[in-house]
Amino acid sequence: MKSIKKRSTQHLRRGFTLLEVLVVIGIIGIIMALLLPAVQSARESMRRSECQNHLHQIGLALANYHSAYNHLPAASIRPKGSTDNGRDQPRATWAIAILPMLELGAIHDDFVPTQDTTADANQKFRESVVGDYMCPTETNIATWFEPIVGARFSRSNYAANFGSSSWGVRFWEATKYRGVMGQNTRLAFSHIADGLSQTVAIAEISVQGDYSDNRGVWAFHAAGASSVGLDCDVQCQGINGDSESDFIPYCISNPNGLKCSFQNTEESNAGPRSLHPGGAQLLNCDGSVQFVAQEIDIKILVDRFTSLAGNAQ
Repeated sequence: MKSIKKRSTQHLRRGFTLLEVLVVIGIIGIIMALLLPAVQSARESMRRSECQNHLHQIGLALANYHSAYNHLPAASIRPKGSTDNGRDQPRATWAIAILPMLELGAIHDDFVPTQDTTADANQKFRESVVGDYMCPTETNIATWFEPIVGARFSRSNYAANFGSSSWGVRFWEATKYRGVMGQNTRLAFSHIADGLSQTVAIAEISVQGDYSDNRGVWAFHAAGASSVGLDCDVQCQGINGDSESDFIPYCISNPNGLKCSFQNTEESNAGPRSLHPGGAQLLNCDGSVQFVAQEIDIKILVDRFTSLAGNAQ
């Protein structure tokens, strides 16, 4: 009997008490809490690296376009006599122009340049998803933009630098504000007086997760869709600035997302922003990519967004 009782006691001692289980769970929880920020940081580092690679590919495509045509593409092409606003008569954009240089000629072949991108003839084209135009950090990339019922556009996170002011033609003509890509206007690298490595060609821009908001659309011409600026004709906006300072033609403010202000005139504007913590990535005209902190001095940023170019085609 003593032997049986001893074996039974030893068998019971092999288990865990409730207190021991709770202690183990607590230790695992602490370890996970310590590791989670490191895991999230590693994932964001990978996403940012992929985003940077996309910008490098866009930089190469812009360089190849320049080699072929001796100038950069226009930020947007509008029919002659178009009203200077962000809604009417959307045609080509810089992102459309460089598709063949990204080995996406099949998508480019679907584009009918003589018709608005909202036209039925361009449905297949505008709904095409272009992976090179998406940053993996973006959470709203799957949301369509629909300026007209039934006219859906796929999203993107990269926009052309139209300058340090609003996007209208008269601001581009005031060369103190001029960026590198304007409406119906093309610059050559030789026109960029500040140096290619010091002048921004493309900046990141975030997507608003609503079909009625134009922020982040590669095949649409409006400010905030495929063009970006600093709005210094009113009040300079930095990187990841107050999103309510995005004055755009298709505007939906989201209390849990981006805010905006409606503006469908030549004074439309949207600034550079991203979901990367602390800043955004900028592609320079020489093809280099830099992550720029949102605390950058605004005067330095203005210099980076202004080409000081006196000539254009």
